[in-house]
Amino acid sequence: MSQTCSKCARVNPAEAAYCYFDGVALGGHSVNGGPVNSATQLFANQFVFPSGRVCRNFDQLAVACQENWAEAVDMLQQGFLERFMGGLGRADLALAAREAARFPDRSRGLDQLLAKLPSHVLDAPKLHIEPTEVNLGLLQIGAERTLQLHLANQGMRLLYGSVTCENAPWLFLGEPPGVSQKLFQFGSEMVIPVHVRGKKLRAGVKPLEGRLVIESNGGTAVVLVRAEVPVKPFADGIFAGARTPRQIAEKAKAASKSKAGAKEAAALFESGAVARWYQENGWTYPVQGPVAEGPAAIQQFFDALGLSKPPPVEISERAVKLEGKVGENVRHILELKAEEKRPIYAYGNSDQAWLEVGRAKLNGRTAKIPLVIPSVPDKEGETLQARVKITANGSQRFVVPVTLSVIGSFNFGVLKPPAPVELVRVPEPVVAPPPEPEPVPVPRRRTPIAWSKLLPHLLPVGLLLLALLGVVLIDILHSPAIREGGAWVDYIDVTDREPRIGVEFNNESRFGIVSLREKDEINPDKYKRLTRFDDGRSNNTCVQIDRYDFLFGRAPAHGSWQKDRTGKPIKKEPLASGRGWKSVFDFNEGIRAVQIVEIVPGEQTHFLDTCLVRYTLENRSNLPHNVGIRVMIDTFIGSNDGVPFMIQGEPKLLETMRVFSEKQVPDFIQALEHPDPSNPGTVAMMGLKLEGKEPITEMIICRWPTSEVRWKPNEIKPFNEPADEKDSCVLLYWDYRKMEPNEKREMGFSYGLSKMSGSSGQFGITSHGSTRPEGVFTITAFVRNPQPNQKFRISLPAGLMLEPTEAAEQELTDVVKGKDAQVSWRVRAGKVGKYTVEVSSGVAKEKYDVRINSRSYFE
Repeated sequence: MSQTCSKCARVNPAEAAYCYFDGVALGGHSVNGGPVNSATQLFANQFVFPSGRVCRNFDQLAVACQENWAEAVDMLQQGFLERFMGGLGRADLALAAREAARFPDRSRGLDQLLAKLPSHVLDAPKLHIEPTEVNLGLLQIGAERTLQLHLANQGMRLLYGSVTCENAPWLFLGEPPGVSQKLFQFGSEMVIPVHVRGKKLRAGVKPLEGRLVIESNGGTAVVLVRAEVPVKPFADGIFAGARTPRQIAEKAKAASKSKAGAKEAAALFESGAVARWYQENGWTYPVQGPVAEGPAAIQQFFDALGLSKPPPVEISERAVKLEGKVGENVRHILELKAEEKRPIYAYGNSDQAWLEVGRAKLNGRTAKIPLVIPSVPDKEGETLQARVKITANGSQRFVVPVTLSVIGSFNFGVLKPPAPVELVRVPEPVVAPPPEPEPVPVPRRRTPIAWSKLLPHLLPVGLLLLALLGVVLIDILHSPAIREGGAWVDYIDVTDREPRIGVEFNNESRFGIVSLREKDEINPDKYKRLTRFDDGRSNNTCVQIDRYDFLFGRAPAHGSWQKDRTGKPIKKEPLASGRGWKSVFDFNEGIRAVQIVEIVPGEQTHFLDTCLVRYTLENRSNLPHNVGIRVMIDTFIGSNDGVPFMIQGEPKLLETMRVFSEKQVPDFIQALEHPDPSNPGTVAMMGLKLEGKEPITEMIICRWPTSEVRWKPNEIKPFNEPADEKDSCVLLYWDYRKMEPNEKREMGFSYGLSKMSGSSGQFGITSHGSTRPEGVFTITAFVRNPQPNQKFRISLPAGLMLEPTEAAEQELTDVVKGKDAQVSWRVRAGKVGKYTVEVSSGVAKEKYDVRINSRSYFE
């Protein structure tokens, strides 16, 4: 006979002891008429853990799960707990176990199930924090400091929540680069590293104070973090001793009463000394845009601080109309004027590449801004439009539309042929002076043209024009920008459009790289390799999903390739440029990985000699996943499989294994085929920091491992052991972290050829980094047979500047006899152009040309 639950009024089978729907004890199943203690009531069948632990009731089961957490998680995932609960007649707990097993986080799923068991033997989680207040004492701008936040669970089950840095941009959580908020979960205790971001410290009279707010299912707590950052007084000149921006302004105002004082104060603003003082104290310099010249620099500072009311400024033209022939240089001047007798300053920029805005020429109340079109574009008959944005005193802004009417035919003289062309010398025609104008025009009889005499002179001119036209047409048809449908300016400055490296793929889209201008020393019929195998079979890309490793391109074991319209897998789809390939692989877990391998120009060589490798990860599933990626490149230079590596900023070559944390990963690493500056052979470079891409969180240089997925720690060994079997590789890791549905991540690196100057034979020079205006790059001198305490000095031309932390003269320390060494400087780039850098040591000198580019190919 069926039974009805008194609580939910649902019908249950006659043999049921508990309601199938809410777990309430049914009538007739009580002891002495009182309520049934479900927690201690014996199971009909015992529950046994794989370790042999026996559970006879819910209390024992709860405690066993708490003390054997990993085993309990596995049994939940395999459905044992669900089936056991169903066998007890507890449909409600069976359903709870099923839902817990499906929860994305396995431990959280088990914790949710334990909360629903009819047992009170497990105490609720309870948060405990140590310490609750931290005083870091005296800190300097740029100083790094680490402290540990200890979290403890004074209860039972799982404690989870988040830690957030509030009002403290100078603090971050976890390993660098760190985050402002970090999630956590643990059973008994956990330590979270808290770092001081030195670059974000701000000097001040009052101490800095930040709050670490911890919110969890076991309570909430707040940890106060304090630090004192003293103000660094201004060191030199008439501003010496100033401790606040207002004191700088007061001293500048006092100095302006005399012509000499005003000149000295203006020079400190123009040279960037005041801006550097702001930077040394961690403050944001209030002046936006270029620093003005002369007295206007002082006025600009006053306006930025809001200490003076900027004078109204008028502009000479609200719109500019220009015209010019193709290839012609066109210039125009915009004039600004202040209504009051006060210094004026201004700067501008253009939204079109064909129109440049020069530096303003300031003269008291007036400012003249040059508009320059270096070469009128080849758009005959068209009218081009641009907008010039001009900023003057007190952020007064003007937007001036500029129109350019392109007239005349194409000027072939402005084009430079890609290769020397032997030109036919044409005799210059003799032109007679024009006749004097007559008061009264008199009709004249035209003299017949002697075509037979002019033809020998015109024929070479015509042939020359046809030859130049053919060169231009061939150049246009072969331009990568034209093939890609891009702008004409794309890659226009590439010195040689024939690639100097080649890329080959195997069946799993692993790629290898070779040098197309050099032959293999062992096998002259083949190109010189930059990776161990031409087709990259010893390289691989591994994507880690929820702690399991999967190789990119291994189908069908790990996933499948994207297919074309016919259903055929696309393992490498050519890009429109003809120099790149795209591979899309979908892992079975719903993670899509896109690999793009493209040959691009090197920023310093301007040859097509660099392989740009980019990856995109996308979570296309409906659930969050923890995802990371690792790339292994089996480095190989010529016939040498174990060359030493040049590491940026380090005095010695790396000749053994090294693990680099995210903070230690340099901008680039470099390897020479021969460790001789006068004859380095092939120079290979790997760029490790790309604009707009996720940073590499770990890099390992070691011996090529035997396992191609996730090898054991003891398989990571020095690449120079044994000495007669050197075998090096580079491992690049990107952060393993949670990815929400539809979230995308981008990462990448570059690998290819580089250049090194070394005519002196004693040391060579190379460079790498952000060689764009205001970018920072590294100049490295590679020293052969260094001497103890040998000194090196760098000389920079106008337009390049050492970073404030760098010294022009550096000394080699810890020199090892017979070992090569290196010294480097970090340099900030100026305007676009070509600069010659000189490095000297004693009488030895070496020069190196650096190009500052308007754009980067690595974005």
